[in-house]
Amino acid sequence: MFPAPRSAPTVPPIPREYLLYLRNRMLEAEASLTAMTDKYERTKARFDRCYARQGITPETDIVNYINAKSMNPELKFWYSKVEHFQRELTAYSAAITGLEAVHRMLNPDDRRVPVEPQRVRNPRRGLNRAS
Repeated sequence: MFPAPRSAPTVPPIPREYLLYLRNRMLEAEASLTAMTDKYERTKARFDRCYARQGITPETDIVNYINAKSMNPELKFWYSKVEHFQRELTAYSAAITGLEAVHRMLNPDDRRVPVEPQRVRNPRRGLNRAS
């Protein structure tokens, strides 16, 4: 009369090597993002100093500043590198997060112990009471 109960889906384990690969690629992307951001900031600072000597700053002449900035190939190049590594870091982080979420969804019995046990706080602590 009733259908036979279904067994819970088994989750194939994620290969540890794959997770290590993703983590390492994420760390490499993070380091590259930091390096490219530093290079972009140095290049932009040099650009700002150069145009400030000519009296073109965002505060004094925003139109000419934006035009000069948009025509500078070095700034475009470094900014495109920054954007590339931002996307790469996001992709690897999302992959790792997604794999962890799938694992949690398909393994409801897998209870993780929190890294740091939560402390129970006294809700009355720190209140000034008038006696």
